[in-house]
Amino acid sequence: MKEKINEYPIDRPLTAARRKKINEFIAVHAGRLGREISHGWDESGEVLCLASEPVKFEFVFHPDRVESFASAPFWVKMLFTEKRRQTVDQVITQMLEETGFIGSGPARKKPSAGG
Repeated sequence: MKEKINEYPIDRPLTAARRKKINEFIAVHAGRLGREISHGWDESGEVLCLASEPVKFEFVFHPDRVESFASAPFWVKMLFTEKRRQTVDQVITQMLEETGFIGSGPARKKPSAGG
């Protein structure tokens, strides 16, 4: 059963160029876990699936946010400490920054109040 892990606000939406940058980011940083990671996109191209057995992650890209979900056996969930959760959040935030979803550069304009 997958559980929602977190939600990350983004300034710019998913594009083909950013999808390619994510694939490159994963290729460069996969070794940080010390285990093999497989990844791919669903048919819509809006959901990134990452797996490092026995854990599976899904990242759902919306125009203004990314939702992260994970599924794992009970024994793995018991080992997922707050420190590990923070590390995962740091890596995801780094990915979003380095691939242009958040940070410097022109962001999508948000509608102003009253007009």
